[in-house]
Amino acid sequence: MTVAAVMCALLSGCIKDDLPEEHGLAIGDRVPAFSVAMSDGTTFSSNELQGKRGMIVFFNTECPDCRRELPKMQQAYDRVKDDPGYKVICIAREEEDEGIAAYWRENGLTLPYSPQSDRQVYNLFATVSIPRVYLTNRDLVIEAVYDDTTPFDPDNL
Repeated sequence: MTVAAVMCALLSGCIKDDLPEEHGLAIGDRVPAFSVAMSDGTTFSSNELQGKRGMIVFFNTECPDCRRELPKMQQAYDRVKDDPGYKVICIAREEEDEGIAAYWRENGLTLPYSPQSDRQVYNLFATVSIPRVYLTNRDLVIEAVYDDTTPFDPDNL
C-alpha cells in the first residue's frame, strides 16, 4: 500500500470505498435548517441564505482533498464576497478553531468558517466524504453538489 493510500485510509474524508446508496443531499433537495457559531463570534443561520445564492462548504484541513480544493473555493469567494446577493459559508467537520485558524493564516484564506468539533451539522447534509460543496438557489434548493469525486470549479459559481 502506498503512503498516499495509507494517509487516505487514516483520514475519514478521503476514504473512497463503498458508499451507501443515500450518502448525502442531492440536486433538488432543500437545505436543512441549521445554525452555527462562526469563527468571528457571529452566528450564521440557514435562513440567511433565503433570497440569496449560496455556497456551503464542508471541510477538514487535515484532508488532502480539502487542502487541494480550498484555494478554488477561495477564488470563488473572492468573486462574490462583496455581492449582497450571495452568501458563502465553510463548516468544519470535526475540527476545532485553533487548527483551522492556523491553516487559514498559513494559506492566506479569508473564507468565513465555522469550527465544529463533531459531525452534527455535516450529518444534516451527508454521511461520508469531504470536501463537499453545495451551491444553492434563492429558494434554499440545492442546484449543484461537488465532492471528492466531482471537484469544485470556481467558474461554476
